[in-house]
Amino acid sequence: MPRNMLAGTTDADLKNALREANIPTLLITLAQITGDTSLLTGDQLPSRSLEGVRNISPAQQDQLRDMAYDVFRDIRDGQRDIAEAPKPEYLQRMLSVYVGEHVGSEYVPMFLEDMGFSNALETHIQWNQAPEENTLDDNHVIIIGSGLSGISAGIHLKRAGIPFTIYEKNDTLGGTWYENTYPACGVDTPNHFYSFSFEPSHKWSSYYSKRDEIFSYIREVAEKYGIVEHIQFGRYMKDAEYCETSKSWGVNIADNKGTIETLHTRFLISAVGQLNRPNIPDFKGRKTFQGPSFHSANWHHDVDLKGKNIVVVGTGASAMQFCPEIAKEVNKLTILQRTPHWIRILPDYHKTVSDGKKWLLKHLPFYQNWYRFRLFWSYGDGIWDSLHFDKDWPDKDHSLNAENAGHRRAYIKNLSDALDGDEALLAKIIPDYPPFAKRMLIDNHWCRMLKQDNVELVTAGVGEINETSVVDDQNALHEADVIIFATGFHAGDLLGSMQVKGRDGIDLHEKWGEDARAYLGMTAPDFPNFFMFYGPNTNLAHGGSLIFHIECQSRYITKCLMRMIEEGHSEIEVKQDIHDTYNEKVDAEHNSMVWTHPNVASWYRNSAGRVVANSPWRLVDYWSMTSKTDMDDFSLRK
Repeated sequence: MPRNMLAGTTDADLKNALREANIPTLLITLAQITGDTSLLTGDQLPSRSLEGVRNISPAQQDQLRDMAYDVFRDIRDGQRDIAEAPKPEYLQRMLSVYVGEHVGSEYVPMFLEDMGFSNALETHIQWNQAPEENTLDDNHVIIIGSGLSGISAGIHLKRAGIPFTIYEKNDTLGGTWYENTYPACGVDTPNHFYSFSFEPSHKWSSYYSKRDEIFSYIREVAEKYGIVEHIQFGRYMKDAEYCETSKSWGVNIADNKGTIETLHTRFLISAVGQLNRPNIPDFKGRKTFQGPSFHSANWHHDVDLKGKNIVVVGTGASAMQFCPEIAKEVNKLTILQRTPHWIRILPDYHKTVSDGKKWLLKHLPFYQNWYRFRLFWSYGDGIWDSLHFDKDWPDKDHSLNAENAGHRRAYIKNLSDALDGDEALLAKIIPDYPPFAKRMLIDNHWCRMLKQDNVELVTAGVGEINETSVVDDQNALHEADVIIFATGFHAGDLLGSMQVKGRDGIDLHEKWGEDARAYLGMTAPDFPNFFMFYGPNTNLAHGGSLIFHIECQSRYITKCLMRMIEEGHSEIEVKQDIHDTYNEKVDAEHNSMVWTHPNVASWYRNSAGRVVANSPWRLVDYWSMTSKTDMDDFSLRK
């Protein structure tokens, strides 16, 4: 950690910033820098809550600020050295004290990387023996898509020196964070965790930032790591077929004018994402509607909603964000809800990050590292155990176990408070299934919006659509000047935007049908030299940041390519038994988890009820599975 992080700061800067410091984060940062183990003992230690100050008295908080002032002033003045990264045993102790509960030893190696105590990009992407440049040229990679996954893949491949080209259908990068522009579009994972571990940012203006700021972050990362020059915009993959003779992929790349170019590449990587192809059901009469209608993912900014009667179909994540915004200006907002979702009310969801907190994240050594961990734990593996069935639990319809039931009670109380105890509204929005069985949503002033006179939440689906209105499936008519479909995506049709034919001309989608499977969610038998991001069973539904999974996959894929290049192989293909055994474990774990609850249907599952989207693993489990590459899992051919 460079000493000059505090260089040039005044005593007043430091004192003022420390007044805004999160006390548990400050305490644990001091424990690391000073090595003072007394800070980790006693009865005034952080609690489990996100703020964590419940057990720390105001007097003790003042003492910690005074101590921090002395320590960081000395660091600034060159009178104190900064401690090295903590040893594993001490780190585990600090992790556990910081969050007020036991953190297992299996987390230590992962957090050493994710917290930035070691650079995962540099640690993992190392050649045993660097190949000649002409050898690397023979192993070119084509990446389809320049969202977060494609950019991360490019960064890792570039670190390894493996040549690559990214093809992007849009006119710029960013993927879903470029395409989605609906009002209040934003992230529902805290920004200081929803970012690359090797490129944290202290500049976030909000704790849950909106689309423009996230898009800017993605663009800045791509530019910093020199990825933009590897992207060809306005070009997309039409189809690809594997040639067993040359052990390479023939890829047909099309542009917006319809021109097709056939390219040949050793390796093909799909980074097309999952929630990127809007799904509007074929409602009866939809095409007869005479006013504007569109999907929320294809927002029509040229349509003026002010003073209009708007019907919104769907109450998922995007509707939760944009409905409260448009309700401010429309005449009447009617929202059709087939089934309710669980809604969490987070106190910091609308808060901005003060200049003082930004200063702390930028200047205080290790403060940002520990703050990231706190979010990781609170929004990730900390709830994983509660998502499993207790076979002896009496109320299986509404909850899974004691902790899950506690979540349910807390969510209901928060919603009741937000709606001033309005029983009619509560009856509409409280699900009759356990929390986390479907995607959890965050209240974007949704409850406040429901109390507006110009808003009506209708617990019905669409029956049919005519020239001027929507008739719900209870035969009630709702006049509409504009219809907005918040009806989700073709999430179950993984890689649906491309046709991929592997060995012996096997079509990937014909092989999968509705039952997509892959080893570690990244590679499948009969498709050599082909990897995928956000593949089967890699969606994070229990919490955490998708960027974390993207980093795991980027490292794993890059290391696979490096090892086979080093060993002189031209082809890599996962073994059938390895693939099958892994998927058996996936299914076995899911069978004990909330997403297989018999009363719930969602896009997480296929028509047979198998969970095809979600990962059943703790984040640390997936990190462990992907942190090393076992080449015995693959058939390797010269």
